Amino acid sequence: MRKIATILTVTMLAAAMAIQAGEEIEEKAEHKTFDGTLVCLGCDLKKAEGARAACSVFGHKHALKTEDGKYISLLENQYSRDLIAGEQYHNKPMQIHGVYHATANLLDVESFTVDGEQKGWCDGHEKMDHCPYAQGSKI
Repeated sequence: MRKIATILTVTMLAAAMAIQAGEEIEEKAEHKTFDGTLVCLGCDLKKAEGARAACSVFGHKHALKTEDGKYISLLENQYSRDLIAGEQYHNKPMQIHGVYHATANLLDVESFTVDGEQKGWCDGHEKMDHCPYAQGSKI
């Protein structure tokens, strides 16, 4: 009887570890595209939930708010600089593509589409633009 209980316990542990390993695999970084509206995360949370954001002191940091109300934060680098600052894209609906890091809910931006125009990083111009070399290339 003990032998059966031990085998059953070991089998259940192995199954649980396999399930957990499967979940870890799903959480690895992968290319994804998200649709939403670019909003200042602090201001939006302050308005909706009473967060103690101090954007006037520390600056506005934009994130993509999806239709279901979730926020996708953007990894801060040269690829996302214009989006995070948000000045020209504030409250605009857009689609953003990049490498999504699910464990951090963070998107490493590669390109985005706003007002029907796709913009991608062009290393030659060192900015997001309509450069034909950037379109379709890995960033």
